[in-house]
Amino acid sequence: MRNTMGCHRSFPLVFILVSLMLVGCSASTEVDVPLTFVPTTKPTSTEIAPTPEPPPPKTLIVCLNQEPDSLFLYSDAYLHGDAYQETNAILQALYDGPFDIVDYRIQPVILERVPDLQTGEDVILEEITLREGDVYLNPETLLPEVITAGKPFLPSGCQDLSCMEEYQGGDVTADRMVVDFHILPGLMWSDGEPLKAEDSIFSFELDRQFATTTKYLVDRTYEYLALDELTVRWIGIPGFFDKEYRMNFWSPLPRHALRDYSTAGLVDAEEANLRPIGWGPYVISEWRAGEQILMQANPNYFRFSEGLPKFDFLIYRFIGDDVNSAVQQLLTGECDLLDESLLPDEALPALLNLQEAGRLKLAWSPSAELERFDFNLAPIGGEDNQPLFADARTRRALASCIDRQRIIDEILFGMSVVPGTYLSPSHPDLADSLEPIIYDVQIATTSLEEIGWIDDDDSPDTPRVAMGVAGIRGGTPLSFTYLTTAGYFRQAVIEQIQEDWASCGVEMEVAFEDPYLITAVWPEGPIFGRGFDVVGWSWPDWISPLCEMFSGREIPSNENPFGSNASGFNDPDYNLACDMILLGLPGSEAYQQAVRKTQEIFNAESPALPLYLKPRVVAHVNEMCGVQADPLTFSVLWGLEGYDLAKNCGE
Repeated sequence: MRNTMGCHRSFPLVFILVSLMLVGCSASTEVDVPLTFVPTTKPTSTEIAPTPEPPPPKTLIVCLNQEPDSLFLYSDAYLHGDAYQETNAILQALYDGPFDIVDYRIQPVILERVPDLQTGEDVILEEITLREGDVYLNPETLLPEVITAGKPFLPSGCQDLSCMEEYQGGDVTADRMVVDFHILPGLMWSDGEPLKAEDSIFSFELDRQFATTTKYLVDRTYEYLALDELTVRWIGIPGFFDKEYRMNFWSPLPRHALRDYSTAGLVDAEEANLRPIGWGPYVISEWRAGEQILMQANPNYFRFSEGLPKFDFLIYRFIGDDVNSAVQQLLTGECDLLDESLLPDEALPALLNLQEAGRLKLAWSPSAELERFDFNLAPIGGEDNQPLFADARTRRALASCIDRQRIIDEILFGMSVVPGTYLSPSHPDLADSLEPIIYDVQIATTSLEEIGWIDDDDSPDTPRVAMGVAGIRGGTPLSFTYLTTAGYFRQAVIEQIQEDWASCGVEMEVAFEDPYLITAVWPEGPIFGRGFDVVGWSWPDWISPLCEMFSGREIPSNENPFGSNASGFNDPDYNLACDMILLGLPGSEAYQQAVRKTQEIFNAESPALPLYLKPRVVAHVNEMCGVQADPLTFSVLWGLEGYDLAKNCGE
């Protein structure tokens, strides 16, 4: 269950809230168990077959790290607090959907279908008249702006910069997206009230009003309205052809329960923050501050007739960040499942040993968090900041020195895959026929020699030096600093990279720095101020390709201090292809060709090297069924309604 409300490149929000109760099918937790009493009767001469006792209530106990301060979708505590991960885990019980994203594909949950631009089902491009003073998407800045004379715009039928025109005033025609969403009939809130289109409109209005939320999608929305009780229409501003248009449906909030509150009143309202109602598999019964949230199965859940959820009661326990204590509580039955918020990377070796011993099971998936390092192609600073990595051949040679498969096998325990491009290997838009950069020290060293990086003393303890390398002073050593932040996997990976590069005659020092300091915006921070040599960090993958990470328009500068392209990579063909992705119609042939083109250029030019995808892990008791990790869901508990306990389940 993933609650989505238009999760875009800025990764907005979209979730909703929670509810349930308690009781045990696990060991020594202090919970109040509803008991079923069977009355006794005097025996008579007639034998009566005893009425079988109903089975005891089934309870699922999920253990989390921190206790959330709020479950309200637009609260500052949820959006910016420390318990974001835990809150998302709890929200899975209150809301089912509106969409699930499984294997990078959008699946409707409380909607009849997903809109599809290619078939024309529920989505069209509408030609409209654009006048001076109207809000539109500026194709150069990619920002919502008021159109005035001299500004660029995309006329009707145009979806890239090649056909862009300059606005001269008066009336012109442009296109905008219109998308319809059809809510399943018969859905109810957990209090029995029908779920309607107006509940999604209510959520949209709150999103507009709350200062805590990102306004990415709100600012690009011309109108969001209810066509009838079960149909919602989203209309984008002219020129905005949203890649995530299929998810431009705001997660409903119960208008009938919250409409009498002011925006300020909702910040502290118990109905919104601590006892919200949802449409999902469970409903909140009791919140014991500092201990646990007790939930019970929601009889108004739209899949209740299917026997879902499988548990009568659900308990979320807050047990702190002591991973040893958490694992012990799983082994003793005080927890049935340990959420990912409890399992730091360093716990993985012990967890794998316990799984090998048959004490517990792990559910895992490569995440959408792609670890990579970026080369600085155009360093800024003094004379000593030479562009060591300006030549793509040097970058590819250095990449060939690194044994990425060994990193995954030995450091990540095989729980990842080697990325070939800036997209995850499981991304549906992956250009999987591209020739990957392979690990081959012989190829790498030969290439370095050809470029002019020479081993001038036959010593394995000294780095190669430049002799005829274009743009580099003769005698400059192939020596640089790898800037990064601390992390369990990261530290071990860097040690191997250091070893691999040494085998190619490359010297690398490591600098572990504070993430807040090194990622300060242009020009203060060393990363976005391009004062680094190589930087190791992680970036998210998403449904639509995040090509702008290497686009020239995203190079940080005085005009664009928040640009994300730290490498300074600026390839005209890549930029054109990325602009097509950012401005074009998703799914069109031109769009798909552009996605492939960006990957081809990225692979050939190698401004960065993707290393691995960090694994995403939860631990659970052996008897649990149905736990499935996925890269993109906000919580691994997205399929919570289908979890069950049974001996030898899944076998």
